[in-house]
Amino acid sequence: MNFSHLYKQIVLDSSFKNWKRLAKYFTQINKAHLLMLTKRQILSKELSSQIARGLKQIENEKIQNKLPEQVEDLVMLIEKGLSEKIGIENAGFLHLARSRNDIDATVFRMCVRDELIDLSEHLIDLIDTVIEKAKTDLKTLVLLYTHGQPAQVSTLAHYLMAFVFDLLEDLNNLFASLQLVNICPMGAGAITTTGFSIDRNIVSEYLGFSKPVENSYRAIVTSHWIVHPSSSLKNLMNDLTRIVQDFIHKASCEVGIFQFPDDLVQISSIMPQKRNPVILEHLRIRANIAYGIFESIERVFVNTPYQDINENGDFVLFRFIEGVEIAEESLKLAKESISKVSVDQERVKELALKTGATTTELADELVRRFAVSFRQAHSVVSQYVRSNMNYEILCESFERLCGQRMTLTQEEVNKILSPENFVKVRKVSGGPDEKRVLEMIQTAEESKALLCEKIKQSEKQIAESFKALEDHFRRYFEL
Repeated sequence: MNFSHLYKQIVLDSSFKNWKRLAKYFTQINKAHLLMLTKRQILSKELSSQIARGLKQIENEKIQNKLPEQVEDLVMLIEKGLSEKIGIENAGFLHLARSRNDIDATVFRMCVRDELIDLSEHLIDLIDTVIEKAKTDLKTLVLLYTHGQPAQVSTLAHYLMAFVFDLLEDLNNLFASLQLVNICPMGAGAITTTGFSIDRNIVSEYLGFSKPVENSYRAIVTSHWIVHPSSSLKNLMNDLTRIVQDFIHKASCEVGIFQFPDDLVQISSIMPQKRNPVILEHLRIRANIAYGIFESIERVFVNTPYQDINENGDFVLFRFIEGVEIAEESLKLAKESISKVSVDQERVKELALKTGATTTELADELVRRFAVSFRQAHSVVSQYVRSNMNYEILCESFERLCGQRMTLTQEEVNKILSPENFVKVRKVSGGPDEKRVLEMIQTAEESKALLCEKIKQSEKQIAESFKALEDHFRRYFEL
């Protein structure tokens, strides 16, 4: 068939440039399928050996840059190459009991599986970095904000561990997506399997999948293999954009809490005073772009037929790969930014005391010391804050609103309001007290180790399956 020049240029040729990156998956599928056909005695050992030798000959041949005329895709190109080696009368048997539909669907899952494993390694690396940073900054004070306003004092370790637990949930979602992706469409044929007595489990096991897709129609038409991973990665990118935006806020001149070394800062070509931590902006840009790619993949399936359609094809897959590449850059930039950030302790204390960020503890102390209700104490301390921390106003407000004489001295009030005291007394589970943060770190490390082991086991099982495939293919066909 001669295709329209425009169609070939925009669709077939441009797609083929990306398809070449997937050639190894086609090679593995061909070997697994041929072994299965032979073991099930659907093909004779003699014919299968001939096909196997032909596959071996073309395995390492360079794939040309453009599709030849009248060839649609890599499946047809490989079949054409095999036919040139052993004749179409022999090569044509390899396509028995399979379709481009189940081949492509399997290739796509194998590719997404690899992408998820690779990205998980980058995410684990970031989690390790943030945990190590928390360990070194257990006592480093930081001012936390709510609604863009100074709220309460904590530690950098406590702040970062909140992010760690979000990242662990993202990692767990990625692993769940990996499990969902790792089921094999091969044997579904076009959509309804075949009349030949194939064994789908043989191919599935050789290709490192956990099992075949349960329903042959679903194997071809489902979008879950790409939508679920995209959703998981979109959430991860959203988390990155939020933390980086908070870093940018804390690094602003007006806040001035976070600082970065010279190797992460660019200067202005005209303004001598400028020190711009633009690494944060580059991180934000990439995370936002990746988020948009993954969101577009989710949305492309909305209101599409539950059929074999091109939305379920290579164009979407290659956008996913692009999104993963950008996401991995984002994770690397996040690692660099978090590992090198420092906190201006004097600025934290200045802002905390100036804005009353520790005054919740003063209200709590009034409740403990004088047995007044928290609402009364809250009103007293609110007036104290509005008076610019005037001790006389504190005493007057307390006596007027609570009917008691204030016996706390100025020195005692100052001690209660100190940022160090504010953190020290918060010993409740989940709080910033050092012991509690160390407990969080232990919990996080245990969770991470468990997820790492699961991912490593999946990776190991895939690698062992491919090793078995190569060993059996070589021995079975005496290559």
